[in-house]
Amino acid sequence: MIKISEDFCNTTTHVIIGKGSVSSLSEIIGDKKVALYYSRKLNVDKVKENLKNYYEFPMDDGEEVKDILYSLKLIRELFEKGFDRGDYVIAVGGGTVTDVVGFIASIYMRGLNLINIPTTLLGMVDAAIGGKTGVNFENVKNVLGTFYQPSFIISDIEFLETLPLEEIKKGMAEVIKYGLVLDKELYDYLAMHKDEIYSKEPEALETVVYKSALNKLAVVKEDERETKGIRIVLNFGHTIGHAIEAGSNFRIPHGYAISVGMVCEAKIAEEMGYAEEGVVEDTTWMLTHYELPITIDSLKENIDLRKAIEALTKDKKVRGGKVLMPFPTRIGNWKKVEVPLETLKGFAEQCLK
Repeated sequence: MIKISEDFCNTTTHVIIGKGSVSSLSEIIGDKKVALYYSRKLNVDKVKENLKNYYEFPMDDGEEVKDILYSLKLIRELFEKGFDRGDYVIAVGGGTVTDVVGFIASIYMRGLNLINIPTTLLGMVDAAIGGKTGVNFENVKNVLGTFYQPSFIISDIEFLETLPLEEIKKGMAEVIKYGLVLDKELYDYLAMHKDEIYSKEPEALETVVYKSALNKLAVVKEDERETKGIRIVLNFGHTIGHAIEAGSNFRIPHGYAISVGMVCEAKIAEEMGYAEEGVVEDTTWMLTHYELPITIDSLKENIDLRKAIEALTKDKKVRGGKVLMPFPTRIGNWKKVEVPLETLKGFAEQCLK
């Protein structure tokens, strides 16, 4: 097993990566009271085997659970069961589950002990790490949320062994993001190890999860609450990607939306003179290599351009009519740029047609 620890303002987050790592729960929690949230479609027997005193809260696992009203329903259940600040909340599932459960753990009694157990590649490399929680409001993604670091993140590779390849692909978009803007060594590793990753070889998956976690933790450590303009790098592909999701009424999976978003934003960076020649080609090559979509047409869903552009205008990164965006300059490097909202809308309309 691989273990990483990172200190943040108010807590230390421990990351445990490897096959069978969920067994560490028994030592972490002992006989403390636990609220166990998990996706209904998951078999969580291995998690339960390591818990003594727990209440089960099976959840749906679609975008509809990210509505604020669903969170209030879950909070009411915690209240009725008498949970207090000494108790634990465990989120088992993909990014949707960890987003929502992290949110309720952060606001109920101003914070319960949180453990994330991501069961998708997307969750292990991104959604479960970094302390961002979020739910949707008025069709705007993650407009309500908090910064709340989990005490533990347990990435048990065994959960990935039964995932369809399609789910691995969705997570690879976030992994490729790290390679494009933060980690050329990771980019080079991905170029050489697609077959092992898509064959779900444990060593390759552990490497991908470990390198991604290191990259994200390092960025979050420097800018935990997005006040320094450093954490913005993690949003590469997400400004346009979130607009794509909104324009499809969230029918397009997050990983696929940001895959197209990264291509669009790389092109914007090149057209505005920030990206070196070849960055767009390197971006599209890697995404195509991993069989990810690079154009709106390849998403095979209708995009409501009006809704997509409206989502852009309500993006949390808009300040004074400008959007702060991370532009790739060369593989493994990036630059923070303020883009006038009207300029971005013009580029987005071209990209999303």
